[in-house]
Amino acid sequence: MLVLVGLMLYLALADALTAFPPKFQVGELNGDVVVRCNTSVQQVTWMQNGEPDPMVELVTEGQNLTIIGLDLPATGNYSCWANTILLDSTYVVVSSTPLPGKEGINVSCQAESYHGSFRCSWTGPHSAVFHARLTRSDGSLGEWVPATGHHGQFSASFVDPSFCPFGEELHPLQLQLEGLSDTSYLNFSIHFFIRDIVRPDPPQKLTVQRQGEQLHLAWAPPASWLLPKSYFTLFYRLQYELPNGTQVDKDVEDAEETWLQVCTRRVRISCQDPYASHAWSPWSPWKDIDGAQQCQLQAH
Repeated sequence: MLVLVGLMLYLALADALTAFPPKFQVGELNGDVVVRCNTSVQQVTWMQNGEPDPMVELVTEGQNLTIIGLDLPATGNYSCWANTILLDSTYVVVSSTPLPGKEGINVSCQAESYHGSFRCSWTGPHSAVFHARLTRSDGSLGEWVPATGHHGQFSASFVDPSFCPFGEELHPLQLQLEGLSDTSYLNFSIHFFIRDIVRPDPPQKLTVQRQGEQLHLAWAPPASWLLPKSYFTLFYRLQYELPNGTQVDKDVEDAEETWLQVCTRRVRISCQDPYASHAWSPWSPWKDIDGAQQCQLQAH
């Protein structure tokens, strides 16, 4: 039963990559590649993608298999067998070179705050699988994290447990990504500081109270934002809509409340880390103002 299960898993891998294989080997195009079967068995038989007679030039010697002149048809999963027992397998691919005019894959990373956690996304070949690894702020290597992918869009989440939110970032983090398509190997890395990728979540708990001829607005920082507020400050931007449909922005610094005129139909709010001034949070949902319709009728 175990042999049958192993064979079924192997055949599924031969059809298409659905996860990063435990073993892979990268060879140069038209170069020779030696694949070794990790076993004590002296004489083994080989298959390529489940086929006992690969249409490529191979040389076998004991536990070693040499692929002569690696090309795209010669890539794939090479498995070694002792009769019907699967002993080992290695996925063989060709090293990939950037296409003319393209320097690599564009990676975008974003952090909600200074917790040391963030998420990255990128595009790649539809048939590819990826995993990624973080070199932490203390220089140690993180574990490989599998990426999720759908129609060529990939993403993964990371945590640097050594990150100190109260300390100055002296060295950038390094993110290394490895990818395998049906035939090729992709390998690239990026460097960045957490402070350069922070984009807060929208503020929360927006309330509106009518007080005489004015509206009092109050709100709270995003739930994901670090405290204390005196150290991790936020700037806020209100956007409110007048009865005629005109939208007006109002910036608020060092406060979580403000006043507006009564004749306002609805309002929403965004926030920004003042030390990452390029990245405003998404807008909160619009909040309708009670009595706005009556105010509009009075205006007419």
